[in-house]
Order: sequence, then structure tokens, then C-alpha cells
Amino acid sequence: MRERGQETPRKKGNWAARIILAAAALLVLVIAYFALAAILPVWWANVIRNQVQGSLGAGILVGMFYGFIFTLVPLMVAWQLTRKAVAWPWKFGILVVAVALAIPNLLTAGIMFGSSEAAHNGQRILGTEATWFALWTQISAIAAIVIFAVGVILWRIWRQRGKKVKSLKKSEAERSLAARNAAGPEVRGGAAATDSQGPGR
Repeated sequence: MRERGQETPRKKGNWAARIILAAAALLVLVIAYFALAAILPVWWANVIRNQVQGSLGAGILVGMFYGFIFTLVPLMVAWQLTRKAVAWPWKFGILVVAVALAIPNLLTAGIMFGSSEAAHNGQRILGTEATWFALWTQISAIAAIVIFAVGVILWRIWRQRGKKVKSLKKSEAERSLAARNAAGPEVRGGAAATDSQGPGR
């Protein structure tokens, strides 16, 4: 009875500590989110401004680069999640990598579609110092999604065709083997009859 009485307060203490730690972690995450939401849009807009330097052509090229590469590569990485041979812990890691690779486009989307003051400041920076960057980032991202979707469709068609060819070859081999087994006794019987008639002649 005493042991049970001692275990119950310990369990309650453990649960209380876990709840406190979870609440503290959640509070830290919320603070970090708001801090990053206030800093990252302006920081990213300044990064792009320094890369473009007010050039319209550079804004188009940089937008195409970020929009295409940082959409297609994350999609290709995330596609590995569909493989059955990949275990769940590895799938979580693959998902984290895919999201990390898409961060440049996520930052741009946060500026263009955000409603915070930091997002509006980022929009003003991009609108005056990197005019075509956001537009061509969106166009290139859509092009990357279309190319990825077409590639997946073609890959599935090619794989299904390979499976059909393999199944046809297998069925053809089974039919030829069955035909040989069925014709085998007749051939052997005919050969035996020819051998028996040979000496008589």
C-alpha cells in the first residue's frame, strides 16, 4: 500500500513536468514564429534586392532560377515519400529536407501573399528594387510543377508498359512450355515407333 501511495505522486509529478515543458516549448515556438514573421520578409526582400540591384533582366533571371529550381528539386525529393522501401523515420527526414529546399519560394510567397506589416515592407522593396522577381518566380514555379507532373505521368505510363511487356513475355513463355509438355509424349511416341519399324525394313 505504501509503494502504491509513493508511485502515484511520482506519476503526477512526471505528468506535471511534461505539461510544463510542453507549454514552455509551445510558447517558445510561438515567440519564434512571430519574431521570424517580423524579420524574415524584410531580410529576404533585401537579399533579393542585393542580387538583382535594380536590373529588370536580373530580376527575371533570378526569379526564374529560384522559382524553377526550388520548386522542382523539393518535389523530386518529396516524391521519394511514395517509395514503399523507405521507412517512416526516413520519410520524416525526407519531408524536412523537401521543406527546407523550398524555403526560398516559401519566403517569397510569404511576402507576396502575406498581410503583415513586414510582408508589406517586403512587397515595397521587391516592387521598387526587384520589379520582375516575384512574377517570374511564380511563373517558373508553375512551370516546374507542370514539368514534374508530366514527368510523373510519363514515368507511370512507362512503368505500366514495362509491367505489361514483362507479363506478356511470362505468359508467352508459359504457353510455349505448356505446348512443349503437351507435344512431348507424342514426339517421343512417334520416335519410338520409327525406331521399332526401322529394323523390319
